[in-house]
Amino acid sequence: MNKTSFSLPAILRNIICAALVLLVLLAAPTGWLYDLRAGEGTGQGQRPSADVQRLQRQEDIETFFLSSTPATVNGGELVACPLARLRDGAQEGEHTHHNSGVKRSVSVSEYIYADYPLPPFQRFVQGFAGGYYNRYYLAELADGSWLCVYFDDYLAWTETGNYPTGYVRYTTTEERRMLNRMAEDYDVNPAYVLDMYQHGKVNWMLDVLLRLAVCVAAAVIVWGIKKAVSKCRLPTRDE
Repeated sequence: MNKTSFSLPAILRNIICAALVLLVLLAAPTGWLYDLRAGEGTGQGQRPSADVQRLQRQEDIETFFLSSTPATVNGGELVACPLARLRDGAQEGEHTHHNSGVKRSVSVSEYIYADYPLPPFQRFVQGFAGGYYNRYYLAELADGSWLCVYFDDYLAWTETGNYPTGYVRYTTTEERRMLNRMAEDYDVNPAYVLDMYQHGKVNWMLDVLLRLAVCVAAAVIVWGIKKAVSKCRLPTRDE
């Protein structure tokens, strides 16, 4: 028996590789790729043009809603909400596939719910599914109040005030239920959300293929490096 194949370094390497594959398939952000062609303007999800106004006071939210005014928010404190929503709504529902002749079904929910206040583990679960879900946030306005915002989740880690163009809309039942809980601790209006996500920019099936292609390309590169290193290895005395 080749004991080296069961060595601890080999096992750890395989575990790390499997974890990285899962990370790419489930959590790696790809939204920035689609945003490269978003452009600048007043369209939802675009980089704000000069015609896009900054929403800074809670008393202006209803006015922005009634007039369908393109808006964004300044960079400020963000509070993670206990709710995340599918990036591509077409992914919702039951998906059936056959594995070795056995029919298996997977049900995908439009929302991922969590407790409030958001526990660290549930926040990790939401983040781990970040490749397919965007988390909601509360954004602090200039007057000290808060506004629920929804955008591509990767922006919460990369942006410092340059959030996309959005439009104020009424909240859904799930969003309002979540905001009603948070309104006990934050001055937020549960009736409205500033939606800055460009719905329809992501096709989840093509996104899965993109992630698989990245994993395959990475495996080929690693295999090529390993092969090159083995060829360059100096021979031992026994050789």
